[in-house]
Amino acid sequence: RCCGHGRPRALPHFFMSLLPKESLRSDAQEPAPHASHCPRCGAGRCFAAARSSRGTSSRGSTEYLDTSLYVDVRARLPWLVGLMLVQSLSGVIVEIFSSLISDHIVLTAFLTMLVGGGGNASGQTIADLVQRLRTGEVSPADFGSVLAREASIGAILGLTVGACAFPRVSLLSKHAGLVDAVAISTAYAIIVFLANVVAVCVVLFLDRYGQAAVGSPPVVQVVVDVVGTTIACVVAHHVYSLFSSAEESAPS
Repeated sequence: RCCGHGRPRALPHFFMSLLPKESLRSDAQEPAPHASHCPRCGAGRCFAAARSSRGTSSRGSTEYLDTSLYVDVRARLPWLVGLMLVQSLSGVIVEIFSSLISDHIVLTAFLTMLVGGGGNASGQTIADLVQRLRTGEVSPADFGSVLAREASIGAILGLTVGACAFPRVSLLSKHAGLVDAVAISTAYAIIVFLANVVAVCVVLFLDRYGQAAVGSPPVVQVVVDVVGTTIACVVAHHVYSLFSSAEESAPS
């Protein structure tokens, strides 16, 4: 008899009430598809065959098509409303730095590129980790190793993409100067790095409750959006202040 190692834990009741019932059945109850033995006690079980037999049944598709639209909307709406409220923090950050943005209006032209770059990087990490979690290559117990590896990958990607962003801003934008390119490319590198770190933390945390595939993409997207906006404004503020101080201290 298997000891149950690796089975997802139960989310708190409040979060369980927000999750779609279909995802609770499929994602939370299915073990790793290719694991034939429990990694702790060694109990044998053909998980792949069990999943295959369930996948060949037409019951799942029938249930989905016969389910009332109201049921699906009611299950998804709380997530969207909650994430919308969290994402509205981006607007608060922009208001705080409104004077900076008004003085350097070029930032608004690249803000979506910065936030989108973080979303792209985190999306790649989520897809890769969710697949590896399903096949049993990694688990939440490997948090430290996975975080160190993905942080290194994020740092390399961030520096590379940030370097590519510099000529994009300085040469292909009519209103951006050298200082703007430095601020935007630096912010881009930091955002990509932090996006990878955030993706690892969220995916492995939600996997402990069997919700990595369902909850990670929207949660990470919102978090990266808020973090990316904050990083862009903070980095730009410091870069502009640094260059401004250098110009004032330079001999005339």
